[in-house]
Order: sequence, then C-alpha cells, then structure tokens
Amino acid sequence: MTTITNKGAAAGAARISNTLTEGKMKKVVVILAGLIVMAGPLAIGADEQVKLFPVMSAGKFGYINARGRMTIKPEFDWAFDFSEGLALVNIGGSKNEMGYVIGGKWGYIEPKGRIVINPQFDDAKDFSQGLALVNIGGKVNELGLLSDGKRGYIDRQGKMVVEPQYDDARSFSQGLALVRLNDRYGYIDQQGKAAVEIRYNDARNFSEGLAPVRENDKYGYIDQTGKMVIEPQYVYASNFSQGRAVVRLDDKIWFIDRSGNKISQLYFEDANAFSEGLASVKSGQKWGYIDTSGALAIAPHFDAGSDFHEGLAAVRVGGKRGYINRTGEVVIVPQYDGAMDFSEGLALVNKGGKMNENGMVAGGRWGFIDRKGRMVIDNKFDFAWDFKDGLALVNIGGEMNPKGSVTGGVWGYINKGGRFVFKGKK
Repeated sequence: MTTITNKGAAAGAARISNTLTEGKMKKVVVILAGLIVMAGPLAIGADEQVKLFPVMSAGKFGYINARGRMTIKPEFDWAFDFSEGLALVNIGGSKNEMGYVIGGKWGYIEPKGRIVINPQFDDAKDFSQGLALVNIGGKVNELGLLSDGKRGYIDRQGKMVVEPQYDDARSFSQGLALVRLNDRYGYIDQQGKAAVEIRYNDARNFSEGLAPVRENDKYGYIDQTGKMVIEPQYVYASNFSQGRAVVRLDDKIWFIDRSGNKISQLYFEDANAFSEGLASVKSGQKWGYIDTSGALAIAPHFDAGSDFHEGLAAVRVGGKRGYINRTGEVVIVPQYDGAMDFSEGLALVNKGGKMNENGMVAGGRWGFIDRKGRMVIDNKFDFAWDFKDGLALVNIGGEMNPKGSVTGGVWGYINKGGRFVFKGKK
C-alpha cells in the first residue's frame, strides 16, 4: 500500500485518454481544471432514485440533475459525487496549477444541498459501508499527496466512531479497513477493533474474502480472520477477481485459484485481472486472452488488449485500435488512435491523436461509437469521459500539459444524442 493521494488533491481526476500501450488499455488519470465530475445514481428512498452531477459555475460547485437543471446552487469550492446518500464538498480550498485542491475544510451534504456534516476535516473520502475515512491535521503538497495528520472514521451523522490514530488508511471494503501504524499494516472492523493484527510490511484491500499481504519481502494471502491461507512466496500478488489472482515469482507470471493452486501450467510475460470471464495475457511480445480454467481462449497476436466490457475488448494492431468479441473475432476494424472501454452501449474513440511521452493519447478529437462501430456522436471533443447514468463529460478547446493537467476550454455534459444538457462558459 503506497502513500494515499488525498481525495481533495485528486479533485477532478478524469480518465479520459486511452494509451493502449503495453497490456490492457490504460485509462490515464488527467486532472481537469474547472472540472465537472460524473456522479452515479443516488438512492433517496426504496423506490426512488435521483441522479445528481457536480458542475462548476462562476468558480463554485453545485449540482445538476440529468436534464441539466441546477438543483443545488453553486456555493462550494469543490464537490464530488454522491455516495451512500451524501456528497463530499470543500469550503475554503483553492486549486493549484497542477489541478489539486489545497486547503479549506471538507464536509458532507445531502441531496437537497443541506450541509449535514460541517466542513472540519483536512481530508476526507466518500462514504463506504456506512463509514467515511477522514484526516485531521494533514497537509496536501503541490503534487496532491497527503502527509501528516491522523486518520479515523465517521458515521453518517458525523460521529467519530474510530478516533484519528492511523498514519494511513483505506475506506472500508468487505467489512474491514486497511490501516497503517508505524510502517506496519493490518485491518480493523467497523467498531475500530483490530480484526487482523497490524504486523505486515505491506497489504491491500480484501477482495473476494482474501487480501494479499507482504511478510519478509514475500506476498501471500490471508482471510478475514487473519489466517494465512496461501503462504508468502511471491514477489508480486494481485487482488482476486472472479476467483483468480495474478502472481509473480522471479520473471514468471501465472494465475492461482483461492487455494493457491496454479490454474494451468502456462506462464506469461505480463497479465491482467479477469473481467467477464477472460484475462488479457502477454506471451511472445503479443497479447491474447485466457479463460478462468487457464486455457488459451484467444491466441496472442495483438500489440495490446484491454479488459472485456459489455462483451467487447479494445485491441491495438499496428498502431490502430479496434474491438474484438469474446471469440477473438474483430468486430470493429482497428482504425482509431485511441479507444476506451464500452460503457452504457457506447465507447469513446479518438481520431488524429498521438501518444505522448507519458503514454497518453494527446491531440485529435474524441467521439462515441456503438457496438456495431457506427459513429453515433462525431469526433468533435478535445477531451471526454465515458457515459455514466446517461450523460458524458466533454471538453472543447481545452489543453493538456505534459503532466496531464487540462485547462481552459468549455466543459459540459452531453446526452446519448450528442446534445448538451449543461454547457459551461469559457
């Protein structure tokens, strides 16, 4: 577990460019100046949902609904998506030239815009499993890294249920939270009690009931009681996905099951997690896919390959990107300079862009295609975001510096017809 970047510092992070260099398509995090952040559906009642989207207007953040109507007036210095009925907002902070929010205090609002937990924290995260990770006394540097202070957890009423005491921590996942104290890692439960002793050199969140931990420079896996179920033996170990995990020993990479058994005798030069029953693997400098039994499902002959989403995966052949189906058949001919995963039936594609020194697709224009490869929204945006809850974030006229920060231009949300439901001012 590396140093955790503060949520405020990462304000406005949007994955908008697809490098598709080595391995799966990497969605590069780009900091957007004057960002409008996509939000997911917010549950209000058992049978009612409302979707709210943070937007910036006249230098302040508010929220619009899916039709573009401002439902929470702009009065916050930064704002994030709603999560478990509450949204994280900042008052008093300012964005530096790198796009990070420095200073101010973080608190939470409810769907009508009322502040329910007063801004008082130096850093904070979204609510997860009823609790939110907060920091008191920390500072964010110009690169967006949070240092100092102590981490604790609050409930939805703002009550501190786990007192700030940890040097680093993660949000709750599968009932436990990863914490660090004096360069050792362990896990606590939602009452703040030690569920797994704080003793490991490194650790990651639990996934599918298991977590990779490092002991004496080797990784193994523990269950949620702290029992070592796969002995430390690897120099790298990923989280489990669909019952499989990627591990590495020396220069060999392979997949194991939850018992630590190899799922096949195949070894790879690189590999990614399973998605929709397939995992991209690199062999002989080319990428293909295996199934969960370990059998080769699609022979390696692509220069790069992404995860499968909605039944399709982006691949790179000879510098151009297209899409394959689960049998390996090319269903959208490689013709794009950038290509993103499908989301809500549409995928972002770029024409005219080139990969820069940081592995990001720069330049060109982004548009959207459907699953048959038809261009349904023309390539006319300088930057764009996947569709989520029926809307997509787009930018016209912005510029990206070598570090990935995007400034200027006009930001807005479009619907699947390509029409703006909200459009900011330059």
